[in-house]
Amino acid sequence: MQSTVAKRYAAALHSLAQDQNTTQLISQHLQELARIWQQETGFSKLMTNPRVDLARKRAVLTDLGAKLSFDQQMANLINLLLDKGRIDIIPALAQEYRQLDDFRQGRARAKCVSANTLSQDQLEQLQASLTKITGAKEVLISLEVDPSLLAGIVVSVDGRIIDGSLKGRLQRLRHRLASQKQQD
Repeated sequence: MQSTVAKRYAAALHSLAQDQNTTQLISQHLQELARIWQQETGFSKLMTNPRVDLARKRAVLTDLGAKLSFDQQMANLINLLLDKGRIDIIPALAQEYRQLDDFRQGRARAKCVSANTLSQDQLEQLQASLTKITGAKEVLISLEVDPSLLAGIVVSVDGRIIDGSLKGRLQRLRHRLASQKQQD
């Protein structure tokens, strides 16, 4: 249910931001607010605590908005979420908004886990390959190193997982051999 509500708010906010040419700014503000929500547990507990009155919550959010230089659009959104008792959808809202903006901009996001740090050439080749696979104008890649992969890379993009790691190959081989053994 929270995801459905977040999608509706994200769509409305994104449409308004497009009209006002503030999509990038709103995206940045939402991502920062979601980061604070997820990392500062005291903040999220305060905002969702029914014993804390609305005025206190509003004051905290107003102070936070001033520190983060939120524009009127963000202040209105936060107040609306607070008034409707939906302040807890902030992380989902930020994610849905970013997906809408990525789609509009022709962007795709990929999470890449490699056994070793990638060179600039390897990174450029990976980006070119992912651009071709996704059909996106731009692919934003987040990199992570996991030596347990032994060699190769695992990529997650557009809901697909491409496992080109040695660890993955060995697991698939083990599974195939186990299946053949059961058939014999």
